[in-house]
Amino acid sequence: MKPRPARSTNPGDLSRRHFIKTAAAATAAAFGAPFISRAWAAAGANSPYSNLVPATRKVRLAGIGVGGRGYSNLSGLAEAGAEITALCDVHFERASRGFHEYPGAARYRDFRQMLDEMDGKIDAVYVSTPDHMHFPAALMAIERGKHVYVEKPLTHTIGEARILKTAAAKAGVVTQMGNQGHANEGTRLIKEWIDAGVIGTVREVHSWTNRPGIPGNRPVWPQGIPWPDPKAKGAKPQPPTLDWNLWLGVAPKREYIPNIAPFNWRGFWDYGCGALGDMGCHIMDAPYWALNLGGSCKVTATQEGGSAVCGPLASTITYDIPARGSLPPVKYVWYDGGRKPPAPKELGDGKLAIGGTLYLGDKGIMYSDSDYSNSVKLLPDSKMKEFTNRPAKTIPRVPKANQHLEFLTAIQGGPKPGSNIVDYSAGLTEFVSLGNLALRVGKPVEWDAARGICPDAPEAQILIQKNYRVY
Repeated sequence: MKPRPARSTNPGDLSRRHFIKTAAAATAAAFGAPFISRAWAAAGANSPYSNLVPATRKVRLAGIGVGGRGYSNLSGLAEAGAEITALCDVHFERASRGFHEYPGAARYRDFRQMLDEMDGKIDAVYVSTPDHMHFPAALMAIERGKHVYVEKPLTHTIGEARILKTAAAKAGVVTQMGNQGHANEGTRLIKEWIDAGVIGTVREVHSWTNRPGIPGNRPVWPQGIPWPDPKAKGAKPQPPTLDWNLWLGVAPKREYIPNIAPFNWRGFWDYGCGALGDMGCHIMDAPYWALNLGGSCKVTATQEGGSAVCGPLASTITYDIPARGSLPPVKYVWYDGGRKPPAPKELGDGKLAIGGTLYLGDKGIMYSDSDYSNSVKLLPDSKMKEFTNRPAKTIPRVPKANQHLEFLTAIQGGPKPGSNIVDYSAGLTEFVSLGNLALRVGKPVEWDAARGICPDAPEAQILIQKNYRVY
């Protein structure tokens, strides 16, 4: 059962006190063992983080979002050694599996109440809500000094990513975004091979995904559709264990919309970030890291079926990235909805995977045929067979390529997580989000990274720094 409130926990009071106040201040400031090895105890003295947990006890974890992807993070972090102390979900029926498996964890519907009451009893928090609620939950936890693991995409907007980066740096807490492929061997090989010049200078990259679905087939989730009619014939009523107001959170107030929760929200701009938000932080991760793609750029988008309320059925987005130090300009193209680049003749059978990346260098082609950069090879296959004198492995490897273990290890004094907010994932999220910005503005946008604006598209500003409902 949920602990008895120790003091007033009116949601409106909590929201005003903990979210609106801190978000406004931040905006102004910003614009394999089952348990962590005790060897990290000594390393903790050199950790850049505060509020570290001694290796003599487990990291006490609270979860925000228990069903779906939340359950995967809950299970993964528990298996990596966390002690599950509290769990929060706005839909108790959907969260029942996690609640059942961790009966000793305190149960909540409102993360604000959980963080308020459990403040001294938890060390870390994972956030696995719909995209529009990542930021308020993560910010509140970070400003309470909690280490935070946040699902991808890190935030709903670019402005939120920048605020979280500033807040995390100030709080000195361990952070990690849930793009688990960043811990993979393949992701490291891609960077090491590009750094070593295996395919020469890379000036063009193409990435693609089948999300949100291939037109004519059953979609992974709906996009390119009108706003759902809450009174449509046959619409199911609101589940009795779902708190719709809490699910909406900072999004505009609306009556219950059937079939949006728990999954089909992804295509609607008020709640999700479309195909880019779902898969961009995975597929774009390796090229972003290997080629240092952050900073100012021009982004151009074409789309099929997009609108002001919903993402498109399919899109092609081109990033024109200028020189970065010694690195030359790069053309980076993203495809979704079943769109793909032309298959290179070096591929042989000419069939590209449903998701992946091609790196085109002046001395060869490199191909990753998965969403998470699990593996990489040179094209054609004969060139890969001849590739025996390979570059040294210069990037540290993550034990078992386990991002959950990487996060918990850092909390106990280990190395920084690779996809931490301050050094990496805020920048990656910003890069991914620029594609959605071009889609929604409806024209090419020039991104001025230093100022955080599109000077040629002032209408984009409300999409960079959005308004919030007090709920």
